[in-house]
Amino acid sequence: MKIAIGPCLFEWGKKGIRQFYQQMAYETEADILYIGEVVCSKRNQLSPEELASLAEALQPSGKQIVFSTLGLLMNEGEQSTLRQIADEAQRLGVWLEVNDMGGMGVAEGQPMVAGPHINTYNAETVAFLARVGVKRVVLPVELPHAAMRCIMAGDHAPEMEVFAYGRLPLTFSARCYTARAFHLAKSNCQYKCGDFPDGMEVRTQEDASFLTVNGTQTMSALLYNLLPDLPLLQRMGVNVLRLSPQSKAMPEIVSIWKQTMDGRMATQEALQRLRELNTDEAFCNGYFHGRPGLQWIESAD
Repeated sequence: MKIAIGPCLFEWGKKGIRQFYQQMAYETEADILYIGEVVCSKRNQLSPEELASLAEALQPSGKQIVFSTLGLLMNEGEQSTLRQIADEAQRLGVWLEVNDMGGMGVAEGQPMVAGPHINTYNAETVAFLARVGVKRVVLPVELPHAAMRCIMAGDHAPEMEVFAYGRLPLTFSARCYTARAFHLAKSNCQYKCGDFPDGMEVRTQEDASFLTVNGTQTMSALLYNLLPDLPLLQRMGVNVLRLSPQSKAMPEIVSIWKQTMDGRMATQEALQRLRELNTDEAFCNGYFHGRPGLQWIESAD
């Protein structure tokens, strides 16, 4: 299996994004880097030309570069930007991750990745995606492994990628939750999401952790972690594991995953180290086991 660093889902600014992916490219053993804005077009820090420039700077690392695109296309301006990104991807010979079915027609004929926000729930959908140019499918984050097995059992060509670590990207909205929390209109959001490099925690009236708000996106409060399920993922034939960017200790997280996958670190030691990096907060992996998402199952075996 390969390790992919997913697109940064948070607002880190142009400089922060560039520095992060330079570090991932030249200081980690990751195999694939997804770059590009998925959540909100207003905070699209890198223009299509700047995205291409960053890709050119990362390519000497030998890692595969993929351009990620918006999970919710809402207007012609966003469609136009997607067309420009698709053109740059074609010029550079890189793949394009499409997260809204509206983007499939724009990039048809180019090598594509169907992102986790495409409703890929059966083998027939995978077969259709393969016909329009999809080379890799990132399975939806809420799927249990039994459903994943059924999808992967079909006669398909694409690689299969599973979201394996990070806050789960759950839903998108036309409204900006972060702006509303500060009594601001979306058109005048003042980029408040930039004040929360790993999202803004939402707690219940009983003061229990509930969700994470990230601009127009709702995410899990807990970090999703499939590291104890590595043996099962390997037996399933998963090709790629996605680690979603977070603001702290990402090189160490990638190293722990890589060492565990290669058999250089025991699973329990790796899990303990990840807990320490996560300041001993709980993980979750319930969806993968067909349980409520916030639950933690130690192992599938």
